[in-house]
Amino acid sequence: ITCNIGEVAAVFLSTLLGLPEVLGPLHLLWVNLVTDGPPATALGFNPPDPGNMRRPPRGRTDPLVSRFTLFRYILTGTYVGVATVGAFVHVYRSRGIPLSMLANWGACSEWQVGDVPGFASACDAFGTGPGQGKAVASTVALTTLVCMEMLRALCAVSERESLLRKPPWANRYLLLGVTVPILLHMSVLYYPPLAAIFKLAPLARDNWWTVAMFSLPLVLLEELLKFAARTLAGE
Repeated sequence: ITCNIGEVAAVFLSTLLGLPEVLGPLHLLWVNLVTDGPPATALGFNPPDPGNMRRPPRGRTDPLVSRFTLFRYILTGTYVGVATVGAFVHVYRSRGIPLSMLANWGACSEWQVGDVPGFASACDAFGTGPGQGKAVASTVALTTLVCMEMLRALCAVSERESLLRKPPWANRYLLLGVTVPILLHMSVLYYPPLAAIFKLAPLARDNWWTVAMFSLPLVLLEELLKFAARTLAGE
């Protein structure tokens, strides 16, 4: 649910800002069909939390999704969407294209060649072909989204317990369920025929730093929300 909210937030935010298409339909299909399924299935094998027997049973009238849980979904999903778009924008900013120009990309044919350094023409910065700029930016955004989905799955090994107390390897199936999508995603990035189909580009080291910079804070956010959940429950 969190990452589905994030996908909607990313599409909505990019449209609101007037940005080029951050994630195409094929990218969203890839995320939902390939990288969602294995981790979600593996989470069904989570072992019980250590303090489950000390918690009172759920009341008959209690909702399945509490207000705080809904708040967690919305907050984390919003971060996923903002981080996905942020990674996309960061790639362009690192190439000398500020947000103001990016939001006005539709007028690129009117720009001067020197306005967008590193490209034969200004509009090449927003194309998905070889040597054009959008392929790298979309790849970074998609990879950031995929990594956040995997990190969110690892954090979901427990709804309340910290990763320090209940680490991801408490569920060995979850490790497998995260590893398989990552390997599949890497094959799409670095196997040229697949990369051409998805209009993606192989990532360089600085691109991976961008992915890490925007995806890893999700773990801290999840830990803070788990701490809040334990505090509200009086644990």
